Amino acid sequence: MDIHQLRNVGIIAHGGAGKTTLAEALLFNAKATERMGRVDDGSSHFDYDPEEIRRQITISTSFHHYNWNKVEVTVADTPGYINFEA
Repeated sequence: MDIHQLRNVGIIAHGGAGKTTLAEALLFNAKATERMGRVDDGSSHFDYDPEEIRRQITISTSFHHYNWNKVEVTVADTPGYINFEA
């Protein structure tokens, strides 16, 4: 793959800012998923660990990739709470 056709997107902000929701919207709008996952109902594509679902927060950085207009996009959804940052 041509390096000019790669994009890496890291979503970084404080806890509760909506990072995972934004990451879900990117996947859904690119038609990489059939539905937009939600943190509050445990259907997120990024927060899938049982502890993340229980707490409704991102504990570990999650990555997903998709193709959009002949570009390979990788999205990183990061934790927002300092307890889970490395």
